[in-house]
Amino acid sequence: MTLLVSPSPAQALDSIVLPVTSHWQTLADSQHVYVSAPGQDAVLATDHNGRVIKTVEGLDGARGMTLTADESHLYVALPDADAIAEIDTTTLTETRRFPTGTDTRPENLAVAGGRLWFSYQATLFDAGIGSIAVTDAAPAVELDDDPVWSGKPRLASSPGAPDRLVAAESLGGAGMRVYDVASGTAEEIAYTDGTGDVEDLAITPDGHSAITANGGTYYHQRWALPDLAEEAPYDTGAYPNAVSIAPNGTVAAGVMATGDWEIFIYRPGETTPFRTVSLNYGHLELLDRGVAWAPDGSRLFGTRRPYSGEIILDIVTDVHKANSNIALAAPATCPHGQPVTVGGKLTSLVPFPENKVVTVARANGPIATVQVKPDGSFAFTDLPPDYMSYAEYVVTYSGDDTHAPGQATATVEIVQ
Repeated sequence: MTLLVSPSPAQALDSIVLPVTSHWQTLADSQHVYVSAPGQDAVLATDHNGRVIKTVEGLDGARGMTLTADESHLYVALPDADAIAEIDTTTLTETRRFPTGTDTRPENLAVAGGRLWFSYQATLFDAGIGSIAVTDAAPAVELDDDPVWSGKPRLASSPGAPDRLVAAESLGGAGMRVYDVASGTAEEIAYTDGTGDVEDLAITPDGHSAITANGGTYYHQRWALPDLAEEAPYDTGAYPNAVSIAPNGTVAAGVMATGDWEIFIYRPGETTPFRTVSLNYGHLELLDRGVAWAPDGSRLFGTRRPYSGEIILDIVTDVHKANSNIALAAPATCPHGQPVTVGGKLTSLVPFPENKVVTVARANGPIATVQVKPDGSFAFTDLPPDYMSYAEYVVTYSGDDTHAPGQATATVEIVQ
């Protein structure tokens, strides 16, 4: 018997083609999804259904973004203007612009300790972290007296530790640092050299852990805060490039290239995914920093780019449902005129309801509805028509209140 396992393409996934062809970061607030598009000098704002609300233009090289705690303002790093723009999230218009200094080229942003923090090019060879007191009547820019980074670091903060800033090296091996910023200056309190070349960084809502996506590893690293002790990782595969954490602590970890899945979703405290999401139809890759939760955790947004160039926004609306995994065992060949018997098993990390069934189709036509036993096993027998040289069986579980649909395929060669 040959064991065959297939991914589950039948998901509550809406895919919207966006009117931009470049991407730096995807971010969401309670009303909008924001996509920064450096090639278009713009930030695109859609609603949670992917409908374009407005393109905010004139944002020179728009890259990193962050929101104020009350979601009233969006800040956007403008490396091509040596500045940071402030966007009113109600009117979606630029209200202020903060110059950061000649040739600083700011890139990544975070709000912590009542200030806006940004990573920037400090010297020809070094990057630093600066800050702006955006709530002051005359906001002043403070730059780094001792830049220690090879590349402009990724920055993150958390409502659970509002006076703490975490920074991770984006280019090279300068590691990761934790800063206390309560005084208005960044005072280093922890350091690790256990990571580098980080594509994305997120902190849990309680402020107890940081998660890094580093394309050089085949897993997402997790770090205790504030001491940066390494915790159990998420075994996501190649190549980690995105991470976002919902307000309840559910982790969405994205990878650029994998066999079946692009996004792995983990419940708080768990390192085995209860749900995986496949975006990879037609060689489409999840973009760096391309995963974002809606603030209420009800849906997940992903961005990817097909070979044709447009950015696609994927909206997963059943994100809290668990996977329905189907494994099939079928003979590789079967003599002409003889019946074929296929066995299978339906599994999940979440228990299924009783009296569940799977449906079986051959040549795109339904041929059977099969009862699934309490242990998840099932089997069916079919006599392929005389004209068939290959019999392809598609087995589907339609899903339920706590499970996404699942599907698997087995192909049997009919031999004379």
